Amino acid sequence: MICVIPSAREVRLDYLEPLIEAGCRFIVVDDSPGSIEIDHPQFSVYNHGHQDRDLGELVHAIPRGNGACRNYGFLIAWRQSEPGEIIVALDDDCLVDSHDWASAAEASLSDAVRPVVQTDKRHWNVLDLYSGIEPDAYPRGFPYSERLGYKPCDFVKPRQSKPMFNLGLWQNVFDVNAIDKLEGPEYRHPDAQLQEASVVVPNGSLVSACSMNMIFRRELIPAVYQLPMAVDVMPGWKIDRYGDIWGGFITKMLMDLQGHDYTVGGPMITHLKEGNSIRNIWQEHICHLVNDEFIGLVDGFAELDQPQNASYLELVAHFTDYLSATKGSALLDGYLQHLTRCMDAWVKAFEK
Repeated sequence: MICVIPSAREVRLDYLEPLIEAGCRFIVVDDSPGSIEIDHPQFSVYNHGHQDRDLGELVHAIPRGNGACRNYGFLIAWRQSEPGEIIVALDDDCLVDSHDWASAAEASLSDAVRPVVQTDKRHWNVLDLYSGIEPDAYPRGFPYSERLGYKPCDFVKPRQSKPMFNLGLWQNVFDVNAIDKLEGPEYRHPDAQLQEASVVVPNGSLVSACSMNMIFRRELIPAVYQLPMAVDVMPGWKIDRYGDIWGGFITKMLMDLQGHDYTVGGPMITHLKEGNSIRNIWQEHICHLVNDEFIGLVDGFAELDQPQNASYLELVAHFTDYLSATKGSALLDGYLQHLTRCMDAWVKAFEK
């Protein structure tokens, strides 16, 4: 098991003790010229200088100044891992407080019978999986257009599954849109519990994937690309804070094409910190406006004929070519041009 953590501040080893004790190897992506030092044999730290020397003209594949810098950790994990090995993505403000967290992470990708999400909406609200959470609470990135008439889902018809990806959930500070914190329901739940330990998200359904707790197989790494953010689209406004959300929509779509199961549930982490809501409202605003348009582009690719037996890396390359030939709205088009340049470099980085 390899755990990838991005940070520009501090990685506290006491937050990670159960994983350290289980023998997990850690890749820390220092989002700075070199401010993080960790003296521990299970930890490797990579900063901007490492990326520059390693990737050269392809270094723009790795975003800087936000959590999507974890892509470099995924690339290193690809090089260092064995086929089928488990990759864990955590944030530096996440507490792993269960002694058996590592074994639970392994179990989340095991061959097992799991309930299946049943919903009449395209997007499934992962907060449905909790007990006692207000029905009008939604995770960050859940489209506002999908909220009208949304009803909490059922979990039905358990079936055998062997997931390739598991989206782990959280206690304490939930990951919701910043603007929802102003008038929305309570989003801090230190004692939150799940109705089911793990559920299968059906083919065709999308979920908002927060990258603070993700568990997946090595083979999926090329498709778990976190999209570049903080991209200017007009004076004073940026595309931001949706790198994991939009990247997650792409991951789920590609997994559907491959026929691989995607699950949501445990093991949970305790999310300790909360960002500046006013700043986050500004950062997220443009993405709320173009979220449906971006999802439409993802859907458009899913409708195309794909080559037989394509790998995830090949599918990401085809998706990049598709976006390169796509014209977006005035708000989105400049971002798409930046994105395809970065994704093209991401694909090429696997060939180095």
